[in-house]
Amino acid sequence: MAETTLLPPSLSRFPLPADRAVYRDLSTDHYPWTEISADFEARQDESFSGMLDIWQGERWARFALVQGAARAGFTQGGHEVSWAAAMQAMPRAQVTLTRMDGVISDLIWALRAADEPTPLKVPWPAAQHELQRVHFTGALISGGSCSYWKAGQLLEGTLPQSGAACQMVSTYRANDREGTLSFWQELLRTVNSQVPLAEPWRQATVALSDEHPCLDPFAQEVVLTNGILQVDPELELQELRPALSAALRQMMNRAGVRLADLPLGALRQRPEWLAAELEVS
Repeated sequence: MAETTLLPPSLSRFPLPADRAVYRDLSTDHYPWTEISADFEARQDESFSGMLDIWQGERWARFALVQGAARAGFTQGGHEVSWAAAMQAMPRAQVTLTRMDGVISDLIWALRAADEPTPLKVPWPAAQHELQRVHFTGALISGGSCSYWKAGQLLEGTLPQSGAACQMVSTYRANDREGTLSFWQELLRTVNSQVPLAEPWRQATVALSDEHPCLDPFAQEVVLTNGILQVDPELELQELRPALSAALRQMMNRAGVRLADLPLGALRQRPEWLAAELEVS
């Protein structure tokens, strides 16, 4: 297994390979912040891709560069932190700069506020089929190994040992209302353009309203008109998601169409698709 850079526990969930380090564990006592800042700015001019990790005791921040473009820095819980705030909070920091592929840097940044890892039901290597089946995008963790995936394909990293249990950390966020609504609006609009949903929706909502009260046609909390989804802003996501998943499955059954047979393009690669447990094969 490749050696990884030692980081504080908060960052160890996504360890970086030590052999990619441009510099490691520099102390700002000896390499002052002015020099760190100048180097970070120069990396942007060089179209550098990688991660800059800064920590002092329990405090830490991680900054990503993707082809020279600086992403917002972040700290515990995915909270954004500015460069100035990081310098002020950690005047005597340790700093490590690691060169990474731009796609990986962007993915790690996208995972900054990810939900807790989700255990896979089967061990490695059987788990790989599940990752491919759901077009998984995120990080796969098992013991000390970590690998990065996009749309079910391995990008980079250390794979689990045979028989090991695995956990996946997805770019999907359970509390992302805007992303959830955007996904379902696009999905239902796309499906409706190929399979008219007016009558299947009416039948499905009536049939499911006892199990999912938000689908009750009289409540008007969830409405689908000409493929356009409208949702009551007060309706909570934990009630909406399973209701829409159930409604879509029942609509496809009533229409006699398999969702897997529809050309849905990149929608199948969205993390919301995985969360909805929709048909993919």
